[in-house]
Amino acid sequence: MSSHAMTFQHLRWQILRNTMATLFSQSWWQLVIIGACCVAIWVVIFMISWFGFHEMKTQPTWQLPLDGSFMEYLFDIFFFMLTLLLTFSTGIILYSSLFSAPESQFLLTMPIPDDEIFAYKYQGAVAFSSWAFVLIGSPVLLAYGLEVGSGAPWYYYAILPAFFLGFLLIPGSIGSMLCLFIVNLLPRHRVQLLVGTIIVAILGACIWSILWFREAREFGVGTRTWFDNLLNELSFLGGSLVPFHWMSRGIKYAARGEPDIMAYNLALIWSHGLFLYLVTVWLSTMLYRRGFNRLASGDSIRQRYGGHWLDNLIQLPLFMLDEQTRMLIVKDFRAFRRDPAQWAQVIIFIGIGCAYFFMMRRFYEQDIGRPFKIGISMLTLVATSFLMCAYTGRFIFPMLSLEGNKFWILGLLPLDRSRVLIGKFVFSAMGCLAAGGLLILFSNLMLGMAWIIVVVHLITIVILALAFSGMAVGLGAIMPEFRENDPSKIAVGFGATVNLMACLLLMAVVIAAIAGPMQYLHGQTPDHAVPLEEIPLYVWAGMTVGIGIGVAAIWLPLRAGIQSLRAMEF
Repeated sequence: MSSHAMTFQHLRWQILRNTMATLFSQSWWQLVIIGACCVAIWVVIFMISWFGFHEMKTQPTWQLPLDGSFMEYLFDIFFFMLTLLLTFSTGIILYSSLFSAPESQFLLTMPIPDDEIFAYKYQGAVAFSSWAFVLIGSPVLLAYGLEVGSGAPWYYYAILPAFFLGFLLIPGSIGSMLCLFIVNLLPRHRVQLLVGTIIVAILGACIWSILWFREAREFGVGTRTWFDNLLNELSFLGGSLVPFHWMSRGIKYAARGEPDIMAYNLALIWSHGLFLYLVTVWLSTMLYRRGFNRLASGDSIRQRYGGHWLDNLIQLPLFMLDEQTRMLIVKDFRAFRRDPAQWAQVIIFIGIGCAYFFMMRRFYEQDIGRPFKIGISMLTLVATSFLMCAYTGRFIFPMLSLEGNKFWILGLLPLDRSRVLIGKFVFSAMGCLAAGGLLILFSNLMLGMAWIIVVVHLITIVILALAFSGMAVGLGAIMPEFRENDPSKIAVGFGATVNLMACLLLMAVVIAAIAGPMQYLHGQTPDHAVPLEEIPLYVWAGMTVGIGIGVAAIWLPLRAGIQSLRAMEF
């Protein structure tokens, strides 16, 4: 290891140690809360996975051997989705780290080889993007090891970290190479490339859905012919040259107690992962600095005047607002669309959510009962609400603080400061309503839920979207951090932690009050939708209480934030 690489590792260790020391000395309870939330998520995923594997092995409806080819197909799909997620997330994080961070600009002026700077940033991006993979994948694989056969051998659990670490190199390297190529080839047309990719993906999904529904009408869903055709369609995931299939086979044979095949697949993963890493670092010697320069200077000196068509499009639903507030919303939207690290994450999560909801109906349409479908719809509502909570805490809460030392410009404008918060509130609410409403509507339609369940879930999402936006904007004005220009640090500060805990508490209360009684009522009568006139009084009372609490969570933080902002001096 070179002296520069040792210096980078020492720097990373010092930054981590200083950060942890600061957190323990100033706000140790934040670490406790974050750790408790991660443990709770891990336990929930583990229990759901264990229950699912146990039902597949013991229930007469399934009676599937967990060490057979069907589980290999399921793991192929699981690791295929994780490969896509890790590829895009690593590329997005690396883009921000390599080409937008001030630290990269400083390091490129130092006598340090480009490949060592790239390797330093690459390691951080892979580590940052992989924690969710470990959080989601480890409980599933541990539950599988407990249920397969009479239990997996001891080395199955010991070898899992080696499979994880080797596998992370493959999507991380692919995402890094895509990032370098895109920046070098299309420095000013990244948005066009993304839009084209999304259009192609949507058209492909629509064509595939039409073909699948035609096949379902012909053979019937759940029949033997339909199931065989489904496995044939998924056979491309099990090719001998795809890395996620090596992962599936290695884990399956480790659980079956066949260490020779396990070791062979583990060697395939590590050899290809290290090879791709070396290729990526080698490419960085030619493409990193070149891409940085092209991104900074661009390939065209033509100045474009006037607004972007997206800015004009976003103003269409805002016609009821005054012109000053619309301009403030457009300003925030421009900052959002010019940061790929933000909008790309939103698009990826929406795409993965839609793909998951579509596959839910395909796999579970006849194999689970209506009560389980009602439970899945409730779980989907909770997951979507949690994503909205995380979105507002990560992107909306820091918005006012990021105005920083330039906030005096807004303070000198001839407008009421309340319009600043109202504009940010409307911007956040529009994003949450569009993404959350789409996911909830799509998931309930895929599950075939009753119309009243769909309406209640949409009401819940509307209330939570407005409440999360009001709390993030209001608390962001009450507890701003104008001296900090890093949104990730603001998002884990004291004010953001208070906002997160308040939003999680509100989410639990609103879902339990509005959607809980209706879900329970339909769970007791799984064969039909309950008529409107037969809904008991406690359901309507719960909805009224939940809506009232949501309205209070919208108005009170916004009002306090406006008062706090008006009292500030700049």
